[in-house]
Amino acid sequence: MKITKVEPIMTGWRRMFVKVYTDEGIVGVGEGGNWGFRESMVGAVRRMEEPLLGQDPLRIEYLDKELYSRFKFGGTSVCGAISAIDIALWDIKGKYFQVPIYQMLGGAVRTRIRLWGVVRGKNIQQSVESAKKLKEEGYTCIRLNPTNIQEAEGSYAKRQSAMSEMIHAVREAVGMEVDIGCEIHRSLQPHESIDLMKRIEDCHLLFFEDPINYENYYTLQAVCRKAEVPVGVGERSFCIQDVDMLLREDNVSFLRPDVCIMGGITGCKKAAAIAESHYVNVIPHIATGSINTAASLHLAAAIPNFEVMEMCPAPDPEWEKIQQEIKQPFVIEEGHMLLPEGPGLGVELREDILETAPYHEWKWSLDYNEYK
Repeated sequence: MKITKVEPIMTGWRRMFVKVYTDEGIVGVGEGGNWGFRESMVGAVRRMEEPLLGQDPLRIEYLDKELYSRFKFGGTSVCGAISAIDIALWDIKGKYFQVPIYQMLGGAVRTRIRLWGVVRGKNIQQSVESAKKLKEEGYTCIRLNPTNIQEAEGSYAKRQSAMSEMIHAVREAVGMEVDIGCEIHRSLQPHESIDLMKRIEDCHLLFFEDPINYENYYTLQAVCRKAEVPVGVGERSFCIQDVDMLLREDNVSFLRPDVCIMGGITGCKKAAAIAESHYVNVIPHIATGSINTAASLHLAAAIPNFEVMEMCPAPDPEWEKIQQEIKQPFVIEEGHMLLPEGPGLGVELREDILETAPYHEWKWSLDYNEYK
């Protein structure tokens, strides 16, 4: 079997998919995760097509190594392209052997994948009501973002107090039966995150995600050491060397690799093994579409140190978009997602996806308030 074509596909909803074609008629699909720079990922995929033509798609490790060796100087755009191709190759391999991808990764450690529910609300009261509803729907883990509420504006003292109040209010509302994750999204300074973590130590969070921008690993280590709250990082890591640096001082409690940036399924399986050696569990990061979700499901099923998977459950518009992209919708039962059982990824993009979600350029804005 030989690769005959590698096709990047940009759709609406900030997606960049890749289809890899073979001379035996088997087509694999993948997805790149650098949604803010899709055009650069498309360029990288087109650049990578020529050396892939005529290659055996079953030699995934070899092809990944060659692509990374030739094109590694490109960060998340290049590694997003490599990730998309890697996922498509695993899809081909599963279809060729007629088994789900997780079976080729060692088999299922679990058959249902625990999800978190996203707490929505513009203020503390709305957030509390959202958390209660998610608990009623069967979610045993929820994630909130205290930096986005209306009360967290004004002076430093007022913001810090409001964020702490929100987290305490949600914990009181759901009790100790539900795990809580706190998303900071790199929007606080080190001293702000340290102060907030100290204020909420009694809330027993599962994780405190991305407390700072951590281009400087030493600063992240300092933040982690100064508060007794588990920290989760890694959603923008694009190589296993970065994972090693993040975990080297054993300050990080959870790793957040994105299968559409971290070298695909191959790269994330290696990242999970590195994390396992540090007794760190994995929370896959999902920021794009249906193929990101499907590939993350197979990863979550096959690794021993999985914790919970990111998800925006219905009626969230993002979840509805994901379901509309594929022929076989994902199934959620009581806060868990069932594994696709078909060969390869177990899901297929709709043939009319460009009609369902036609491509349009994502407009940038420098107005911070637009994103709050």
